[in-house]
Amino acid sequence: MNNQFTVLLAEDDPNDRRLFQLALRRNQKPIQVHEVADGMEVIQYLKGEGKFEDRDKFPFPNLLILDLKMPRMTGLEVLHWLRHKPEFARLCTVMLSGSGLDQDVAEAYRLGVNSYFRKPSDFGRFIKVLNAIFEYWLLTERANGDEVSPLATVGIHPMTKRKNTPDTL
Repeated sequence: MNNQFTVLLAEDDPNDRRLFQLALRRNQKPIQVHEVADGMEVIQYLKGEGKFEDRDKFPFPNLLILDLKMPRMTGLEVLHWLRHKPEFARLCTVMLSGSGLDQDVAEAYRLGVNSYFRKPSDFGRFIKVLNAIFEYWLLTERANGDEVSPLATVGIHPMTKRKNTPDTL
């Protein structure tokens, strides 16, 4: 079982992913980051399907950071999917988007995002935003065994569905 704080970053822009990694190195937080490029990959990762099947290599995240506008499935569509799947509904989710439009922010909160941040264009400010996100989520308590559960001994996160359970998008 991996006890390191794990973040799943859903970001389609490779430049933004690189900035995220650079900012993370500057923050020097004990965080493991896994990246996906669109909403469909978020779902595959969370369900532990396809190339994300190995939970030792791709542990269930403590935090999901979503971009709003991604191909195949947007961040808002991912939020909608998450909140309608009981096994994933409690996943802590932050929207980090270039859009600060009121309707985007309002819709994200309506769909259950925990926090919404607009991506700063200034790298120094970007580091500060990430630092605030990580400081907060690293300090939060996990409810009812989210960190360690009886399932942890067999390498299954309590919010991950079992392999033989039928599930559709």
